[in-house]
Amino acid sequence: AVRDSFLAAVARSGTLFGVVGEDGLARRPSVKFRGRETSLLWASEDEASPWAQAVTVHPRIRRYRLSEALSDLLPGLARHRRLIGLGFDGMRVAAELDPQDMAERLRLAALEQFVEAAIARQAVFTLEGAAGPAMLVSQTRSDILVLPCWSEPGDALARLEGPWRDMMLIENPLQDFINRRLSWLQLSGYLVAPGYLGGPGALEMQP
Repeated sequence: AVRDSFLAAVARSGTLFGVVGEDGLARRPSVKFRGRETSLLWASEDEASPWAQAVTVHPRIRRYRLSEALSDLLPGLARHRRLIGLGFDGMRVAAELDPQDMAERLRLAALEQFVEAAIARQAVFTLEGAAGPAMLVSQTRSDILVLPCWSEPGDALARLEGPWRDMMLIENPLQDFINRRLSWLQLSGYLVAPGYLGGPGALEMQP
């Protein structure tokens, strides 16, 4: 329950929180694996703040974007063989996760959130200019393009910057997006990035 509520909350907000002190991200000895450490994370600043003084010296709350966590934080913790601790109650954590497992679960939770919101709105939003829709180069293959799309118009509008600053927000009826846009991506050999948040670590998938 702790794990699932954390994943759902982070997928909704696109952020998660840790407490950073003199020794980096706050951590505790693992309750499952002798000799390993568990780094503490929370789904909101309000959840993290009460424990800040208890978990490290000279603490400060650190906010991570979901894309930042997927591209940098979780891979870094995995390299150091750290675990992720959720639901810290002042003594121990309620759940421990492997960082790689958590990354996959976060991607799936974000995708589920995107699908639910798109169905509720019956629309998917893209950015488009005179030359067509905004596209990205895949993070894994430089010869493949990726279409970013969003289930919330505000999330799409937040990306109107840099080379996309003069583009327009397009509301695609859900069935049109599925029947036309995804078919076009498939025929072109392109990928789709649902709920693109910017930066590395974004979910990329076959249409």
